[in-house]
This record gives sequence, structure tokens and C-alpha cells, in this order.
Amino acid sequence: AYIGGTTTATSTLHVGGSFATAIVTKTANYTLTATDHIVLCGTNSTTQTLPTAVGIAGREYIIKNISAVTTTLATTSSQTIDGSTPSTYNLTTQWQRIKVVSDGANWLILNQ
Repeated sequence: AYIGGTTTATSTLHVGGSFATAIVTKTANYTLTATDHIVLCGTNSTTQTLPTAVGIAGREYIIKNISAVTTTLATTSSQTIDGSTPSTYNLTTQWQRIKVVSDGANWLILNQ
């Protein structure tokens, strides 16, 4: 499908122009939802919990630490992040970020 004014698509979804994604700032513990995409964390050390990876293959989140605090990324239901147990990942420096995607069962790190 082509979105943006012409019918010449070069991918399954082709956007002919800019687009926006949801961005939120969290200063307390939080469980990410389907409407989140980019989560900025700062001011306080917090735990950001990913939703269950089951049934949402391809969903991705970017979590960025915008202060010199610790942001812990955690999973639910004993799911893993890149196969690691315990299933947590810590962002410990300012401006550090992580991008994760669901494979339908667990979470995978795309970059950090």
C-alpha cells in the first residue's frame, strides 16, 4: 500500500513523506503499551516493563535514558531479552538507548 499521493509503491508499505511515532517521557516505573514507541526515561531511576511478547511479533520499542540515572528494562511472564535470564537490561549512562523487537515469544535487541 502506498500512502502519500501516488500509486507507485516500492515496498509492502510505502510512505511518501514524513511520519511520526508516539514518544513519551517517564519518570516513574511504567509498563509499556501498544500505543508507545519511543520512551524517554530520566530524572529518577526507574523500571520500564515490556508487555508480553506473545502475539505481537514485529512490535518494537526504543527506550532512551536522558539523565544520569539507571533505567532498567524488564519483561513479563519469564520472557527473555536476547535469551538472557534474568530478563532485565540496564541503561546506566545518560543518552544510552536500546531498541527491542518481539519475535512473538521473547524480546530481541536490535541495537544499543
